[in-house]
Amino acid sequence: MTETVEHVEGALSTRTYRQTMSRFPKSCTVITTAGADGPVGCTATSVFSLSLRPPSLVVSLGSTSTTLVNVLSSGRFMVNMLSSSQYELSTRFATGDPSRRLDGVPHTWWGDVPVLADTSASLACDLVQVVSAYDHTLVVGAVQWTRTDEHTPLVLLDGQAHVARPRLAAWRDTIEESGDQV
Repeated sequence: MTETVEHVEGALSTRTYRQTMSRFPKSCTVITTAGADGPVGCTATSVFSLSLRPPSLVVSLGSTSTTLVNVLSSGRFMVNMLSSSQYELSTRFATGDPSRRLDGVPHTWWGDVPVLADTSASLACDLVQVVSAYDHTLVVGAVQWTRTDEHTPLVLLDGQAHVARPRLAAWRDTIEESGDQV
């Protein structure tokens, strides 16, 4: 059975759109960079791989974000994929003074960019391109360095934190053995 729904321009509410988009599982990351007065960072859930050749990714940051201003100034940033034990960092880096968010948070440095400890993965990027779109800015980064760990990633779904568990490994092995691409 096919249902026809009439499209009414401007009828989509922000709340409805947010609820719908919350159904898309997403990784929870913290973007860090060097600021004039020390390291800064913010939570970002809109991060995706752009290309393998060259290795690159895109991060969507609010156009008024202090972290964005510092990424533009420094020309480098780190994408830190939070692990399932780091939910409190996702909220810490989403609110409050961006220049104080790394206070007391274990981190090291890759060059002049802070790397959070105990993440599932981290990717150091050089800023390549910036695209302004509505109230956000898309930041394209050329990946220069990566680190992965055995920590299970933190995933957000329906506005709640979930633990990503690899359950499809046997399925993936079966597909690869058949010669199909995953």
